Amino acid sequence: MFDIKDCVGIFATNESKKIRDNFNSKLKEKGLTRVQWIALFYLGEADSLSQTILAKKMNIKNATVVTLINRLEREKLIVRKKTNLDRRKTLISLTELGKEIREKTMYLGENFNKNLRGDIDNEDLEIFKKVLKKMVENSEKKL
Repeated sequence: MFDIKDCVGIFATNESKKIRDNFNSKLKEKGLTRVQWIALFYLGEADSLSQTILAKKMNIKNATVVTLINRLEREKLIVRKKTNLDRRKTLISLTELGKEIREKTMYLGENFNKNLRGDIDNEDLEIFKKVLKKMVENSEKKL
């Protein structure tokens, strides 16, 4: 008989949420959310990105990225620019303030990742990644 306490999908979701919430609390001290921090990361890797590309990189829906971009723009962390080639296409770039905040907060991700890894050896981490990817593949199969 099925017992939700033994459901690996529920366990993985719950544990992942705890990790996400812990990282969010670290970023909150700097006035950012995890989603904002991730956007700053990707925008800092490029001169500019379209909303669609940013959404794909962040693995979020287009409607969600619009809300995020609106907030980042209000906070003067990004600017939107229409392209000369296609006026319908909007590119997003970091402002100087956005670049400064990105630079001052990137260490949080690095430190958090080091703490997460702790004393877990690389071989175990690779197995974890492989198993998790396989679970994602399995979850996409028809029931």
